[in-house]
Amino acid sequence: MLDLELMHHFMTHYFDVMTENFGMDLMWQSTLPQLGITAPYVMHGLLGFSALHMASIAPERAPLLRAAAVKHLDQALVSFREDCGPSTAENADAKFAFTWIVALFAFAIPPAVPPVDALVELFSLVKGMKSVAQDTMIWVAQGPFAPMLSDAFSDGSGVTADGLILDFSDAFAPGNNNQTSLAPLPEGFDFGLNHLDFMIGMGAMIPEERRTCAVILAELKQLYTTVSKKRTQHCAVSAIVCFPQADPTAFISVIRRRRPQALVILAYYTVLLDLLDSRWWLQGWGRGVLRDVVANLGDEWKSWIEWPVQTVLMKTPPVQGGGAMSMDSMHVI
Repeated sequence: MLDLELMHHFMTHYFDVMTENFGMDLMWQSTLPQLGITAPYVMHGLLGFSALHMASIAPERAPLLRAAAVKHLDQALVSFREDCGPSTAENADAKFAFTWIVALFAFAIPPAVPPVDALVELFSLVKGMKSVAQDTMIWVAQGPFAPMLSDAFSDGSGVTADGLILDFSDAFAPGNNNQTSLAPLPEGFDFGLNHLDFMIGMGAMIPEERRTCAVILAELKQLYTTVSKKRTQHCAVSAIVCFPQADPTAFISVIRRRRPQALVILAYYTVLLDLLDSRWWLQGWGRGVLRDVVANLGDEWKSWIEWPVQTVLMKTPPVQGGGAMSMDSMHVI
């Protein structure tokens, strides 16, 4: 009976669960459930994510619903591995949709590892999503999920090495109704960013790691520019969540070594994550990761992150429902 309730919740609250864009409502209300009929991993993913949303608004039932969500995710992953062979016209939409569901799951469930390590895992996950998108693009571009792939000649947000743009800002962001607009980009970001090139040159670091940080910093600067320009159009959700577009493998390695230069770059990235804090599945990520960065940085490096700390950690946090699953529940000392 719980699964029926979860499906009913999704069908009646899909606008809150998946999207805030009236132009994308049919894709989630109709197309996704239809895919779930023939692709069990999509159905399990849909029901699990619906359970997470219910848990965020029904705190008295949160433990039961969270357990159901995890169970459905486990079943979805098993089914995906068993049933999903090479990409074809028949399974491309299901594979593509499932990658986004898994990504949303990863953000919506507070991980058991420290927030910085959790973000590293998400970087790896996004890399896998790009691989699936590239593998299925020829079919997805002709189907109902085509709006999630943008023309490679747009403003450049989300461009992969192959010229594919992974753009789900239209799918998961406000439409003309603008019910959940992007938070204002804080003042002072340009001053802080322009000094980070000098920061990368400081301290002991092997040349390859320094080059890696320089590449990611250049992309982060472009991301800030993209977000500031997109404020007049629609929320740059995809541009932020799909960072970095460059192969993150080397940067992940530098982060895992807790190199201070990489952690400072992450601190500035958390400011952008915090702009999306009104999304129930992203709430608390910016603050959680930044607290972890602060905990891992030596005192001699903390002056470089004063602006992110003031912008993200010194503001009044949003009021959160008792059932919400937020990174704020992960306290870093």
